[in-house]
Amino acid sequence: MIELTEAKIEDRKKAYNWLFHSDFSDFLMNLEGYTRDTIPAYEEFCNEYWDFFFDGTQPENGRCYKVVTSGPEKEEIGFIYYTSFHVKEGIAEIDMWLKSLEYAGRGIGTEAVNLLVEKLHRELGLHTFFMRPSRKNTRAVNAYTKAGFKQTELVAEDYYKPEFIEEYRKGGYGEGNDVFLVKKLK
Repeated sequence: MIELTEAKIEDRKKAYNWLFHSDFSDFLMNLEGYTRDTIPAYEEFCNEYWDFFFDGTQPENGRCYKVVTSGPEKEEIGFIYYTSFHVKEGIAEIDMWLKSLEYAGRGIGTEAVNLLVEKLHRELGLHTFFMRPSRKNTRAVNAYTKAGFKQTELVAEDYYKPEFIEEYRKGGYGEGNDVFLVKKLK
């Protein structure tokens, strides 16, 4: 069992290190679009993961949460966030990562995504959620499928605001190297 807690500005460096400097990031380096040479510096990470992800000042644009184990001995084990500044109204893009591969394959991704989707639906009225994991990251694809996401073909115009289509159409792993997964609620 896990819970989501709001990430703070002081958590941003930890989020960066877990994403790019852990055994989990070693796994990421084997995916399309990433190599050791393309790891961004922390300052570049901050330019993509803006303050509002960590201070809660712009929930309409996105927010980052820590994934924490439930129970008396809470342990921070990952980060999950949503972003919606670049997508149409009622939609959010979700991504997550764990601090270590030892937490992969335990249902944590499925549970974390479901918790975030429920929260965003309840609190912000969002109804459509998508994720774009690497095609090679079968663990993530399976976890998100178990969370009710369906693989579909990306029609960028249906999800992205017009001014962001070209920038985001290819995804983070290069065109055709990701899986477009969608979950729609009523």
